[in-house]
Amino acid sequence: MKQPNTYWVDQAIFAGIALVGFLLFLGAPPLFDWDEINFAESAREMMVTGNYFQVQINFEPFWEKPPLFFWLQVLSMKLFGINEFAARFPNALVGVLTVVALYRAGIQYGGQVYARLLAGLYLASMLPIIYFKSGIIDPVFNFFILLGLLQILRYEQLRLQDAEAARKDDAPWAAGWWIGLATLTKGPVALLVCLLVYGLYKAVFDKFRIPWRASLKFLAAWVLLVLGWYGLETLVHGSWFVKSFIQYQLELFSKPVAGHQQPFYYHFVVFVVGCFPLSAFAFRGMFVKEETAPRLLLKRFMLVWFWVILILFSIVTTKIIHYSSLLYFPGAFLAATYLYHLLRHQQKPAWDVWVILLLGLLVWGLAPSLINLIEQHRLWIARFLDDPFAQAQIRYEVQWGGWEWLIGAIFLIGSCWNLTQLARRRYLQYVLLQVVLSLFFVNLTYKWVVPKIAQYTQGAPLDFFQQLQGRDVYVLTAGYKSYLHYFYARVKPPQREEAKDKQWLISGEVDKDVYLSVKVSKLDANFYARYHAFEKLYEAGGFAFFVRKSSRPLRAGPLHLPGK
Repeated sequence: MKQPNTYWVDQAIFAGIALVGFLLFLGAPPLFDWDEINFAESAREMMVTGNYFQVQINFEPFWEKPPLFFWLQVLSMKLFGINEFAARFPNALVGVLTVVALYRAGIQYGGQVYARLLAGLYLASMLPIIYFKSGIIDPVFNFFILLGLLQILRYEQLRLQDAEAARKDDAPWAAGWWIGLATLTKGPVALLVCLLVYGLYKAVFDKFRIPWRASLKFLAAWVLLVLGWYGLETLVHGSWFVKSFIQYQLELFSKPVAGHQQPFYYHFVVFVVGCFPLSAFAFRGMFVKEETAPRLLLKRFMLVWFWVILILFSIVTTKIIHYSSLLYFPGAFLAATYLYHLLRHQQKPAWDVWVILLLGLLVWGLAPSLINLIEQHRLWIARFLDDPFAQAQIRYEVQWGGWEWLIGAIFLIGSCWNLTQLARRRYLQYVLLQVVLSLFFVNLTYKWVVPKIAQYTQGAPLDFFQQLQGRDVYVLTAGYKSYLHYFYARVKPPQREEAKDKQWLISGEVDKDVYLSVKVSKLDANFYARYHAFEKLYEAGGFAFFVRKSSRPLRAGPLHLPGK
């Protein structure tokens, strides 16, 4: 499709808005357990050990993920230091590239207005914004999947228009390259997703007519790239690491790893509520009758993509909220298709669109508006909690300004008023104003609300571990699993083999002081029997903190203990 006169201007505007929106307050909240700290710590340990080929956690092999995302974090940390901003910066940058890639795809299949709707809807939706301001792997993984599947889609379009030109095109090589990068980011699930989407598309809409020559080019590019790590890793260190990695990937599909077990409809609910306002229009987009071959091809491909991801990750036993984030791309295409249809025919949205929009506003606007009310009555709420850990957390003293409810209230009022743009059939104006409102909401919440919530959930151990930075000590947790102490205490590689044994740190002849964090709900007779050599320092925020002194003199000053 012919490029409009404002093609580059539009891209620059969308890129600029995304850059500001994703970078603003990026380092304000601390890293959150589980994945954010895990990945940032693995990148830090690469830098500490100089081993950039194998992923580690606590300086032990970590075979859950390939290394590409950690390499990006390492580069970021070398630029900005070891901190929250650096851990999240790769995703913020990928977020800008993602918005631009969506705009360019929109131009190819629908023209300028469709492209603006597509990029704008994605940039206005809650979970995509939040993920681009996080330090998890999925935004980078999803970006490579998007580019790979778009190349496959481009090849299918070429094949329908000119089979000879399609045979000479490099789209299969490019698709294999991008899916290979996705594989090096998160593992073989990248190839599985690609094959399922393309295979089912060919089965349903093209009578199983597989272009074998193009498929071989795709697989050749994928194998050559992926062997760059998998093959060399096996050659240098043997096959045990790769075997353990593959075994873990299989367990994710067959077992509720780390306890992440949810009902079958979990990812459907996450998409509907989490992708406000995009999700409100996506389902109606599935039924739009397209008039041109390229747009019909696009809709069919996105339909298959959407349902493959939703069904696949609903079947997978391990259910984590960001696993279904690959839904957001086909959802955005389908949503833009529906809005574009309404705009062209000057029709009003269907009733179910209003229902989903109002549901999203209740969740994202009304609930955060109650944050100060909940905080004021937290001691009363604690009386109804049976878990002593939860009671202690909610009683933890956090300084609120008392005005934070205004963030949600302004977003709620602004978004409700913006619905009048829909009622007046001003669809492009609605999308662009929602971009401003959503970025306003997420960034102000990120700066002034999320750090305070983090103080309730992990503030006490975070303060404790940060005091241990630069001290030559051992750090442990008991009664819960965490990566917080590794990253924030800046744990160093153990110099003694015995230090890898937790029991030695608890009762052996240690050469350094051992500091311990434990949930207060675990302070029972069994705990004190096992950790009898530890001296209690203090309790705070649902955690108790202990130290076991070694015989050597202390090299640093005393810790700052609350209340002392």
